[in-house]
Amino acid sequence: MTAMTEDGLTRPGITPAQRRFFDDNGYLVLAGFFPPERIAAVRSHIDALWSRRGAGGPFVIDQYIGDPREQRRYFRDVEDAVRSQPYKLNDLHLDDTVIQHLCLDRRLVAVLGVLLGAPPLAINSLFLEYGSQQPAHFDTFYMPSKTPNMMAASWIAIDPVTDSNGPLFYYPGSHKVEPFRFSHGRLEAIFAEMPAAEAHMRRIAEASGLRPLRFHAQPGDVLIWHAQLLHGGLPILNKGETRTSLVTHYWTLHDHPDPADRIDIGEGQFVLRRPHQVVLDDAALAEIDAFLAALDTPPEHRAAAPPEFDARAYLLRNKDVFADRCDPYSHYHHHGRREGRAW
Repeated sequence: MTAMTEDGLTRPGITPAQRRFFDDNGYLVLAGFFPPERIAAVRSHIDALWSRRGAGGPFVIDQYIGDPREQRRYFRDVEDAVRSQPYKLNDLHLDDTVIQHLCLDRRLVAVLGVLLGAPPLAINSLFLEYGSQQPAHFDTFYMPSKTPNMMAASWIAIDPVTDSNGPLFYYPGSHKVEPFRFSHGRLEAIFAEMPAAEAHMRRIAEASGLRPLRFHAQPGDVLIWHAQLLHGGLPILNKGETRTSLVTHYWTLHDHPDPADRIDIGEGQFVLRRPHQVVLDDAALAEIDAFLAALDTPPEHRAAAPPEFDARAYLLRNKDVFADRCDPYSHYHHHGRREGRAW
């Protein structure tokens, strides 16, 4: 099935059967979507990024994930040994053209546009060379869209995925069950309440008869999943085996119609305009606490915030806000609520 665009070109789309499958199951596999030469070029590009990382740059890496040594650092500062252990390289899509044009490949954008019902907008990306080993979760815990369910994720396989290298797992149909709502009544996580959320997920999986599947991918395969699909990463059994992938999350232009909110990198290819993450050490955390202690927040802004609003968590999870020394209550009042910022 193809779709004709305004420029007169055809773009591969999805069949009605594929659309029904996504609606029923919450995911869609696009086998062999990217050709081998495209995947090989991505591999070479990542090698080049590692070799020249010391030249500087804004990228942030979560090193040694799942290990007591786990820490967020600037990519430019990490040692070679970091690459031999599980890590996440964050938000390459903000500046790196190779990654931008992979996660916003025009054919992929066309598929996402059909599934979401509006043009997609890349909001974050994670590049991993090893399995994430992340517990089962919903993406709405971390980045819910303004309009419910107008978010999706893509998972692009760069390596083969086997049972030994920490495959992704997901629960078909879990996007249809009643979501867990935290005490503020919304889907974004309050981390103190995560044990209750995890217990809820176990109950609904058992009550609904949900059973996990593993994504045994080949290089070039793409998995797309719904915002509310329960998924995670299994343990890595062979610590020396890579499972390279690029994960990207998307909102839509339906929720972000203002051109000032986005960067247009090409035909129908949009990136949410936002800064890179900032690395904060213990001294910086103490600085946040001192900043909060000295705040003189307008009473109407404090009153307008949700009762459970956590100003410190807002600054920690939105480091650009603190970098600009913005009052978290005022920023949330004027911008954060509209932007769907987490706290």
